[in-house]
Amino acid sequence: MERTGKTSAAKLPAALYMRISRDKAGAGLGVERQQADCAELAKRLGWDVAAVYVDNDISAYSGKVRPQYRAMLDAVRAGQIRGVIAWHTDRLHRRATELEEFVTIAEAHHLQIQTVTAGTLDLSSASGRMVARMLGAAAQHEIDHARERMKAAKSQMATQGKYRGGPRPYGYDADGCTIREDEAAVIREATAAILAGRTLAAVARELNERGVTTSTGKPWTYMRLRDVLIRPRNAGLLHHGRADRGEAEIVGRAVWPAIVDEDTWRAVHSTLIDPARRLQDGNEPRWLGSGIYSCGQPGCTGTLRAAPFGATASNRRRTRKYHYRCTASAHLTVAAAPTDDFVRGVVAELIRDPRVVAAIAPHAAGDEQTAADRERRHVLAARLAQFENDYALGTVTGAQLDKATKTVMSEMDEIDARLATAMRQSASSPVLSALDPGAAFLAAPLDIQRAILRAVLRVEVVPTLRRGSAWSPERLHVTPVVAV
Repeated sequence: MERTGKTSAAKLPAALYMRISRDKAGAGLGVERQQADCAELAKRLGWDVAAVYVDNDISAYSGKVRPQYRAMLDAVRAGQIRGVIAWHTDRLHRRATELEEFVTIAEAHHLQIQTVTAGTLDLSSASGRMVARMLGAAAQHEIDHARERMKAAKSQMATQGKYRGGPRPYGYDADGCTIREDEAAVIREATAAILAGRTLAAVARELNERGVTTSTGKPWTYMRLRDVLIRPRNAGLLHHGRADRGEAEIVGRAVWPAIVDEDTWRAVHSTLIDPARRLQDGNEPRWLGSGIYSCGQPGCTGTLRAAPFGATASNRRRTRKYHYRCTASAHLTVAAAPTDDFVRGVVAELIRDPRVVAAIAPHAAGDEQTAADRERRHVLAARLAQFENDYALGTVTGAQLDKATKTVMSEMDEIDARLATAMRQSASSPVLSALDPGAAFLAAPLDIQRAILRAVLRVEVVPTLRRGSAWSPERLHVTPVVAV
């Protein structure tokens, strides 16, 4: 807030309020021009300009908080301001809710309002309030109509498969259609990594370490990476609704080329919209078996998680030791480091067996099922389109359309889940395709090790035979997940 004068006892203490935005009214007038016109009006009225409030590039209709506008209202409530001058009434408000708040405050504090282009705004009388509301309604209608035109234009572009504008999408140039190959390569790489079992947090960290940034130059976070990977536009698809909530409705093919094929995109989308996945990536595990190892205490079905052990005042300066503890109860613990080392050795030897690799790799029967699922999905999509056409022609009722749509969508969801699983399996991990898969596993990042552990081995930790005994591999019951 800029102080431009002292309050005079003989003159009405007034505030000048200026706002400039992208709206048509006053768009050619900068803040300085508005202030000069308002100050001249104050001089003619004999009002004392006690304060100047300016909100720059904030639309009154957008709903965003206007800090200077709120500060001006606070000054009116405090009795510091008794008059307000604006260039036009729509500089003050263009939303009905704001107008009603302003009317209430003006009535309570006998506020006088003057404008450069619309004259006096008398809110003390019923007719004056009616005029103010009419002006506000006209301004709101103008904005609503502009928004309708914009939505209609975007809807038409969507129908025609055109780019609808907005910030530059990662992977494409500013036109939204030309692929940026360096960024597209990042999308393909990250997509393959997620399908191979990597975590968003780990992939984002590696991108940052390489100096790769988002389209706005910001570092990657797991949520930013997630939002990019689940976009239908990566597969050359147009959509309505929120893709990040799993609410994207595909409306057709776009004019821009795809970065990844549709099956791959559907697989990564299905993987990343899982709420459990979202929580895990926000709190990335630091230990191999955290949440994977199971408790072997009789009657317990809990899993184990790593936690600091013996963190007392006497050893806080030393290297902290970690133990796995049962999440259901504190009835079982085991030293984390030797347990993980032993399990890593078992997994490394297990995946050196070609039969294990073959068992978790795609096979011919799976390929046949995937092909059948793809064909069935196209049939179901065509059936949905026919339902909607029949409803438009009046041959089916709304209730019939709703029931048929739910049935078809349920089957499509099942197919999408199978396709996602098949795609994750076909995204071959560099570990399994290495010359020595065991050595590659031991050298791999933790999230890859955890993904492979889940795929090939079940680990159960059983209670110790006697209290205080040393760690022993006999406490671990390991069972291969795949039969060879």
